[in-house]
Amino acid sequence: MRGMTAAALAGAIMAGLLAAHAARADALADRLAPHVGEAIDLVELGTGRRLVRPVLEGVQERAGKVAALRVRAEGETRVTTLPIAGIVKIVAGRETIHEAESKGTSASQVKARKARGDYEKKVAASLEKMKAAGVTPWPTLDADAQAAEVKALEAYVASVKEVFPRLEVSQTHEFIVATDIPPAQMAGYVAGLDAMHDALCDLYGIPRGEPVWKGKCLVIAFLSQDDFRAFEKRFYGVEAAGYHGLCHQSGDGRVVTACHRGENAPAFAHMLVHETSHGFNHRWLSPARIPNWLNEGIAEWVGSRVVTSDQVPLKEAQALQFMQAQGNLGPEFFDRRNIDAVQYGIASGLVKFLVKQDPKRFAAFVQGIKEGAPAEESLQKAYGGTTAELVKAYGTAIGLPNLKP
Repeated sequence: MRGMTAAALAGAIMAGLLAAHAARADALADRLAPHVGEAIDLVELGTGRRLVRPVLEGVQERAGKVAALRVRAEGETRVTTLPIAGIVKIVAGRETIHEAESKGTSASQVKARKARGDYEKKVAASLEKMKAAGVTPWPTLDADAQAAEVKALEAYVASVKEVFPRLEVSQTHEFIVATDIPPAQMAGYVAGLDAMHDALCDLYGIPRGEPVWKGKCLVIAFLSQDDFRAFEKRFYGVEAAGYHGLCHQSGDGRVVTACHRGENAPAFAHMLVHETSHGFNHRWLSPARIPNWLNEGIAEWVGSRVVTSDQVPLKEAQALQFMQAQGNLGPEFFDRRNIDAVQYGIASGLVKFLVKQDPKRFAAFVQGIKEGAPAEESLQKAYGGTTAELVKAYGTAIGLPNLKP
């Protein structure tokens, strides 16, 4: 340094800064390179727009720096070029590989920053409530832990394939699917799973792209009912006679849905969404369980939103006849470990009624339970009424003003 002029020193410092900046840019390019041609988790723009599960078609560089991403939004064929200056977050492989502060002053940019801040505050408040209630939240997994969980699921699937070698394995962003159902038939069912995932994210106020599953959700779908029953018996010790599908929700957070196709395609599509939604509810926030009527009602609600089928309308019509004849919801509807078949239509109707009143209140109702509050307490806090008052309001809405719990 001796003898170096002030100008030379300033030049050296500037050169070092430029080199460091270029190195950071190169590092971003290196991080993006393995994901080119694949669906990545998220690209969030400064305007608040979130591209979830886009395919990264390419990375454009200029003067040694990442200048733009070429992405194809999920379900689209058109490729869009996004300047890096307008991107505030890139997540790939469950790892945030680029994050920049949005400083724009447009209404959409201010709104986007507020939405991110509000969500962060909501998560922090939820963690405090769980701590106060003695509820342990699901742990947050970093990218390496998520990848390890996916590898563990893949190893489990390999062990299943030793017994059922006809199973073919594929993956989407959120699901591992092992099936012997022909691919042309299975594609629509898998699309329904993705739609269910997004619908529940929207309902609960989870920004699309935030991880929910432990690794991924595993779906094992058989053509044959006999193979489904053999799988359940061998791997879970369950006698599955009479079941179309089952969602296994482990205490460690793993979710596996197993099922068989049957002869009714719409019924299968609805069942697959219904059962897997139970796993989503299991994975949201904490292991705290929501009441069976609410869990089944949500499963029917999201199934009817995602799948075009007569399954839910038929159940609700049968439930209406039951309530007209009985004058009530049936024995111990709100307290039963497993509601009766005829009560599924009642659960569906109640959830639809509550969501229609106010989706945000409904999300708060379910969230309160997952945070450790009793269901009755959470309902009163969210809607300002008891279950008896809920039944009365619901009965009035369906033409049964004297309906009892």
